[in-house]
Amino acid sequence: MTKRPLIGLTTNKVPYSAEDQDVVYFLNITYVESIVQAGGVPLLLPYEFDAWDVLDGALICGGHDLMPALGGYEAEPGALAEFRAARDAAELALLRECVARGLPVLGVCRGCQLINCAFGGTLVPDIPAAGFAENHRIEPFTKEGTHPIAATPGSLTERLLRGRTGVCSAHHQSVKTPGQGFAVTARSPEGVIEAIEHESGRILGLQTHPERMEWPEPFEWLIGLAKEHAERN
Repeated sequence: MTKRPLIGLTTNKVPYSAEDQDVVYFLNITYVESIVQAGGVPLLLPYEFDAWDVLDGALICGGHDLMPALGGYEAEPGALAEFRAARDAAELALLRECVARGLPVLGVCRGCQLINCAFGGTLVPDIPAAGFAENHRIEPFTKEGTHPIAATPGSLTERLLRGRTGVCSAHHQSVKTPGQGFAVTARSPEGVIEAIEHESGRILGLQTHPERMEWPEPFEWLIGLAKEHAERN
């Protein structure tokens, strides 16, 4: 029987409610469902997780803005800014360990930004403030709400898009300069960076949210590489 790969999914530590003092780890169920549908076993990771050897791959999920020092900016990035330093640290540790073990990593939205900055890249702190007119926070946030995207011919991103020309997003920040070893492989019509790929072929960052639209291929790519690791171990 082929072993199903175990995929670590990053979470966000938040208060249960404004009235309740309890703290919970939160993750939108669409990430979990996408991993299951692609053939993987999702493992929701608390910030304290360090059992790296059990993982076959990782999904660094969307969420709040990165700390300005990590993102390479100093100015207040806008009204949407809300930071989680502890989450930044936990996800950086996860990424570092995955790279050291040769595990595949998919970063979505914030996850794409964190991956980029971990390799020395920088961010556009606020897309509207930078002069881009395009709306990268589609409301309502559904698979029907999309904006155009164009991928680099021959890239992994182009292959995974399979002819799709629109994606749904919910970001006000984006990659500014790609990190070491990364190539920009998709942009919006105005030039907002929408995807980055590492030269190893094992790390992919997407600014869009494939878990919120009918786009299973990025998760299938992650699970495919993770299966190879699981079968070797």
